[in-house]
Amino acid sequence: MERRWRFREDDDAPFPSTDWWGRFGVGSGSDLSLVDLVRLGSLDAATAAFLWMTLEQRATVLVAAREHGAGKTTLLSALVELLPPETKRYYLRGWYERFDFVTTHDPGTTYLLVNEISDHLPIYLWGRGVRRVFALLAEGWRLGATVHAQGAEEVFSLLQGFPLEVPTEHLRAIDVVVTLGMGIGNEGLLRRVVCVEAVRVRGAELATHVLARRETLRSSLAVYPAAFLATLTERFGLSLEEASRQLAWRQRQLARWVTEGVRGLDAFRAVLAEFRARKLTEEVDGAYEESRIEGTPKANQG
Repeated sequence: MERRWRFREDDDAPFPSTDWWGRFGVGSGSDLSLVDLVRLGSLDAATAAFLWMTLEQRATVLVAAREHGAGKTTLLSALVELLPPETKRYYLRGWYERFDFVTTHDPGTTYLLVNEISDHLPIYLWGRGVRRVFALLAEGWRLGATVHAQGAEEVFSLLQGFPLEVPTEHLRAIDVVVTLGMGIGNEGLLRRVVCVEAVRVRGAELATHVLARRETLRSSLAVYPAAFLATLTERFGLSLEEASRQLAWRQRQLARWVTEGVRGLDAFRAVLAEFRARKLTEEVDGAYEESRIEGTPKANQG
């Protein structure tokens, strides 16, 4: 696929909100939705449901992998479909970004996207641009980005080290780090979520809490339901009851869509629109039944 790196000067020209590469004329090349990634085994429905809820809260999410081609952009492109419908996506233009959006966009309804934090290509964000965007996060902006690293600790080390030197207090805005792994199995090339970590602030230090982990690429993703719920309540302010109910509901929806054969972004957008059209307070059959995602007790029946 030919990639056109030349910066376009038509600064006022519109560009599709679904084009991951923004002004640079190259799409992400992926038609995979979150449902497709569950079906392919990249992650399970429980973890996907949790990530869905975090994106609905406009969480700052970094998708990391040490290997090239592990599926970072594919996963992040699928996740941004779950942002609130009114959200405006703004794609930072790597070395060419002038940050004019700060004066023209509302941080409360804008989601910043960086295709990669790296010095490899001009379309990637590096140096002062990285420091600038993380300073904006400390002011209330939200971000989705990919980075070459193996887990949250390596992400922190990269961002805090030379030459980026992002202040620790600016990294507190990171909500979740999702790490991917890649390898070869009997069924061919495997791309899998191997770890999901929530960022917690303890005094002046950054700490992480593992929410899901895969020991090997061919093993199942072990999830920690209590950690999912704790993150949704502590980080995003949801009540335990609401977080539990909504998480179980989304897990069931994702599993149902996999069973029904929902494939591709267009099909996913259609079923997602139907899902959003329902009232979230609607009584869902079995919403408080014990599920694989949670071990919370059933609600009292009055």
